Amino acid sequence: MEDCNEAKRLEKNIKIYKKYKMFSYDFVFYYAIFVIYFTTVKNFSMSQVMYFNGFYTFFVFFWQMFGNLILEKIKIKKSIVLGNVLVALQALIYIFGNYFSTLIFAECIGALGFTLKSLSEGTLLYTSLKHTGKRKEFTKIEGKANSKYYYYDAIASILSGLLFLVSPYLPIILCFINTLISLVMSLKFSDIEEKNKERYSVKEIVKDFKTVIKKQRVKSIILFSFVFSGVIAVSTTLYKAIILEMGVGVELNSVIICICTIFVGIGAKQLFFLEAKTKNRTLTFFAAIYTVALLSIGFISHYCGLNIPVTIVMITLLIIIGLIQGAYRVAIKKYVLNFTTSKVRTKITSIYYMAENIGSTIMLFLIGILLNYTTSAMACILFSVISGMILLFILLYIKNKLGLKPEEYDAEEINNTLI
Repeated sequence: MEDCNEAKRLEKNIKIYKKYKMFSYDFVFYYAIFVIYFTTVKNFSMSQVMYFNGFYTFFVFFWQMFGNLILEKIKIKKSIVLGNVLVALQALIYIFGNYFSTLIFAECIGALGFTLKSLSEGTLLYTSLKHTGKRKEFTKIEGKANSKYYYYDAIASILSGLLFLVSPYLPIILCFINTLISLVMSLKFSDIEEKNKERYSVKEIVKDFKTVIKKQRVKSIILFSFVFSGVIAVSTTLYKAIILEMGVGVELNSVIICICTIFVGIGAKQLFFLEAKTKNRTLTFFAAIYTVALLSIGFISHYCGLNIPVTIVMITLLIIIGLIQGAYRVAIKKYVLNFTTSKVRTKITSIYYMAENIGSTIMLFLIGILLNYTTSAMACILFSVISGMILLFILLYIKNKLGLKPEEYDAEEINNTLI
């Protein structure tokens, strides 16, 4: 009877998660207008917006060092709930905060919130699936759940552009309401006890980093994500600034971002198709296509005026960027969670997110400095060339260390497990 009840709780977690992720994955009604919101309503410069994002990723990096300690103390469900409370407070401060220091504080508490959510949500789904014998469905469910968020965000993008013209605060208010919905849904999850899970301490973080350095597979994941996640973080803000600099109005801007967001969702859902085509060169394909598309956006916006053909080409490039973003988020999570046990799963996840966010922080601050001296378009060109060269060297390094068949790895590299 107890096993039956446990199975029902786990199935309930999976069922709720499929709907919950649509509201919880990230902010909605926000990203289509946040650049123009902070530059025109809050009167910050484009460089400050980049610094603003950089502080957020730095705080995420910082909280990753303590996230597992909190998770260990209050368990998975409470971590998700607390994360949603903090994220809701972050959105609320966006509405009322007018000073750069106040908004940095919002980034600090929001970073903790999203850190707790990132460590807990995927673990809750993966563990629930594992205990019900459905572990192999993780990528499928995660991809569909993510795609629902992107479709929802696409609709919200158009609405936020229209609502921004009525009142610039309306999209942020709706963003806050969405975080409350996420919070209420998270209260319905059932907690999970992971057996044989090792305790985590700050001292062990250093030890874990040393362990990671010895494992070529995990080190390759971290090295690639360190750079590529930074490229995504910069480009997500940069291309919105470029569109605005080209003279695109708020309404058309929101439509373009909506189209891009839809294809992020499609990319998340079609990872299976992309993996089948690219095989063990998936990350190479993502890096090459993404940097070339971003470089093209920079060149077109710098050398071409705004007209219908240019607009069509720009939208096409943004669609490509959206597809890669969506597919990459699911793919990298699969790489991180593959070959893990409950003893190391949250540790490896935490180390991955720390690497991802410190890489994003460095790149966001560097592009912020660059924007003090040049336009967004020229900054995009320089950034694409430099980051593309760095990714090329990284891909050559990880060529025979990642994306192999299970039997091609040493047992230690995959924590003595098989998927």
